[in-house]
Amino acid sequence: MTSPQSPRTSVIMPVYNTEKRVVSAITSVLAQTDPDFELLVMIDASPDQSSETIHRFLSENPDSRVRVFDNRTNLGVSGVRNQALDEAKGRWVTFIDSDDRYRPNFLSTMHAFAQTHDADLVVCGHTLVSTDGSHRDRSAGSTGVRTGKQAGLELLEDNLTPYVWDKLISVDAITDVRFPMDIHRAEDAVFCLGAYTGSERTAVIEPSLYEYTVDANSATWGKVVPVEESDRLLEHLSQQAGHLLNEPQGLSAFKISCILTYLNNAQQAIGLDKAEGGEIISQCQRRISWNQIAAALRIKPVFGFAGILLKASPAAYRRLYGTYVRRMYGI
Repeated sequence: MTSPQSPRTSVIMPVYNTEKRVVSAITSVLAQTDPDFELLVMIDASPDQSSETIHRFLSENPDSRVRVFDNRTNLGVSGVRNQALDEAKGRWVTFIDSDDRYRPNFLSTMHAFAQTHDADLVVCGHTLVSTDGSHRDRSAGSTGVRTGKQAGLELLEDNLTPYVWDKLISVDAITDVRFPMDIHRAEDAVFCLGAYTGSERTAVIEPSLYEYTVDANSATWGKVVPVEESDRLLEHLSQQAGHLLNEPQGLSAFKISCILTYLNNAQQAIGLDKAEGGEIISQCQRRISWNQIAAALRIKPVFGFAGILLKASPAAYRRLYGTYVRRMYGI
């Protein structure tokens, strides 16, 4: 087993309110067929028994590859991920959420494809696992190798995943890339855009190597963010996109991100009371332009039609989005 002082891979796991699942997540990392890693467990002042559960498990199952950071002040998921990136010793970085699981061959398979394709970023398929036990595989995008620039464009067009947990990333690609601290949804997308564009070659592979827990009652699905936060998200994406926005294809791709951001924000507000929800929906309607809708109709027609529906009939949009979520996530 390789010394944790010079691991090939640093695995980053933020922990918050997952005491019932976190040991399962940890054991899925420790069970990797590639043992050359360190696991950074980033406890984010979790109010439940996560800290006690983790320390008890590790006292009974000691492993020198595991490093625990038990923060007493809540930093948020972006804060602890940034903390971990600054502490990481590996030449490669991966992420795992503390209620999910790696397949045993996650690291070995990702590294094999990175070597085969001379890639500095690898994206794998994943399996959506519902709390009722049902599951469904989902691809990350079209398989194959592309440049970092093309991968960035595909993310903006919603054709390549914006998640951090389905990726193996060379630290050389993310030297200056960190998670934004002033947004609390889709911060993954900002980091991933920087990672994609910082990579020379990105390989998208078919195998499903990550098990993602889908819980309709979780904060991910129940949170309504202020529209101003969506504005900040797009500012961060614009900054990370950089030179991509100097080209017509990049500008068109960014319009897709704009319309999708406000469509998602409007959907969150549909379940609120009429006054509060109506104001958020109205703000999103105003922020979606007909120019963006026209671009979406050319590139991603479903988003273009959704934008038209949101402007014309939020009720019809709600039905369309509900169908989309059921199809994509099974909830």
